[in-house]
Amino acid sequence: MRFFIGFAAALMSFATVTANAEPVLGLYQVREELVSQESEVRDAGLQQAFTTLMQRLTGHKDAAQAAELATYRADPQSLISRYGYDGNTLIVNFDPQSVQSALRAAKLPLWGANRPLVLAWWLVDDAQGARLASDGQQLATDVQNAGQYYGVPTRLPIGDLDEQLLASADVLNQDGAQQIRQAAQRYNADAILSVHEQTDGQALQAQWQLWIGDERQQGQANAESQVALAQQIFSEVNQHQAERFAIKPGQGETFVVRVAAIDLERFVLMERLLEPFAAQLQEVTKDYAQWQVRSTAEQLRAQLALAHLKETALPTATAESAPIDATGTELLPQVPPAVTETNDQFLYFTW
Repeated sequence: MRFFIGFAAALMSFATVTANAEPVLGLYQVREELVSQESEVRDAGLQQAFTTLMQRLTGHKDAAQAAELATYRADPQSLISRYGYDGNTLIVNFDPQSVQSALRAAKLPLWGANRPLVLAWWLVDDAQGARLASDGQQLATDVQNAGQYYGVPTRLPIGDLDEQLLASADVLNQDGAQQIRQAAQRYNADAILSVHEQTDGQALQAQWQLWIGDERQQGQANAESQVALAQQIFSEVNQHQAERFAIKPGQGETFVVRVAAIDLERFVLMERLLEPFAAQLQEVTKDYAQWQVRSTAEQLRAQLALAHLKETALPTATAESAPIDATGTELLPQVPPAVTETNDQFLYFTW
């Protein structure tokens, strides 16, 4: 008990931090629109909900087709804690532990709940002119629902005058999307999804770009409705992000991750960020916290970059020259936290 009281007091002595990444609310709840509540329609809806959840958690469109999941694909009710209706919308709540066990048994990747916040900069270009989709519009609702459907935390700009002045294809197609990325800073998002939507006869088409830092993915989509177009784009966004962040079973090496300048809020954040890696807490001091994880260095760095952690060189156990006080008396040498000899690889981060 004394250790935990001291630990909390030490952590609370530091300043707090806010990360951009957001835990997805309702990650294991899937909503499917049905034509009726008849039993055959319901059973098909439960199967579709299972297929949707598998992509949401793995980033693979065909994950539900894995041979190891055949039993659940035929009848997913053993993975479901409850389901119900809102009108003809089937609301399915899956049990996280059961689903995760099924994914591990199938050796499929798992993308945790803490995910990059995406700002959707969605330009509609039609006969009425060019305009930016913003909060409060039906299009904004369709976009946010599509993000939720595929497990992508999403928000839209407020669409004030300054932002509407950037509502043009030229700005969207600008090299590096610099103006949009600058305007988006106010939203503290981890990623920017820029979409240029146009009407092609009775159909809709769009070109999109996804920016995470300086890394860009791009693609195009075609659909008959706004809802279908948004879902098609966010399906692709889900796949690209999961490729970077989803944890693949058995992949990687054992690492020791040490994080300096830790406080209570940062400690809770780190526990959340490292949860997909099944991290084991090894040590906590007033200066740092340390976990053992299994992953690839690339995935670890990508995940911790969501909290703007900076990788630094590991401290050594070499003592610095002993300082002298005002009377000329030699004080005790200051020894930085040392890295213990181990076969594990160390990664050292700080804020």
